[in-house]
Amino acid sequence: MSNVPPIRREVLVDADPEVAFDVFTARVGRWWPVAEKSVYGAGTSVAFTGGQFVEQSADGQRAVWGTVTRWEPPDVLAFTWHPGRGPEQASHVEITFTAAGDQTLVAVQHSGWEVFDDPAAARAEYEHGWPAVLDAYHDHVKSQPDDHDGAETWVALLHRPAPAGPAGGSVFQDPRFAEHAAFLHRMLDAGYLVAAGPLADEPGAGMTILRLPGAGRLDDAVRLATQDDASVTGGLFTVAVRPWQVMMQAEPAAG
Repeated sequence: MSNVPPIRREVLVDADPEVAFDVFTARVGRWWPVAEKSVYGAGTSVAFTGGQFVEQSADGQRAVWGTVTRWEPPDVLAFTWHPGRGPEQASHVEITFTAAGDQTLVAVQHSGWEVFDDPAAARAEYEHGWPAVLDAYHDHVKSQPDDHDGAETWVALLHRPAPAGPAGGSVFQDPRFAEHAAFLHRMLDAGYLVAAGPLADEPGAGMTILRLPGAGRLDDAVRLATQDDASVTGGLFTVAVRPWQVMMQAEPAAG
């Protein structure tokens, strides 16, 4: 074990924990400084997808930066960390989101330096790297419209079996269907899932309704539907993302 201590960095952002967590996860591709802090450099995209933190280059190369180990919105996010290295050389990052009045204290702890050949040098490098990342995150949160006005983005996701067809003749018997169920559970945990289920008149097809806090988040919904669902990226389903303008909804029943 290395005796090099963890890095601890904090930033106070002008958002509640739900929004702060959402910006760090669902919107990470909008603010992460990929030009300086990535494997492939400028022009790449990053996202939390399929339980991993992934970078994809403009020409389709893919680098897994880490695997999510805790996903507890809006309080805790943790993941292994090995951009440009193999998973056997992973350190560990944990991020907490704590309400502080009308703001949120976002605290990063980066540990596990023993996986590096020179733990002290690795820590020194990240000592300079994390402030740049958190500055970019802070500035993006600050630039976001206030989601407390009740604005929401609704989408309907229409899933159909991909042309190649499921293994075993049924989407429900295909091993990739478990990835779709995992995606739906992540949407439920994030507070986005309204309803999901199969279409009774079209075998293998299904409908999912998502409601994301804040207006103008169709791009976020498209990214979630097309990149975060491994049953879609793995070829079991195709998905059509339809923006939905909700004009009327029932009030929750009184308890």
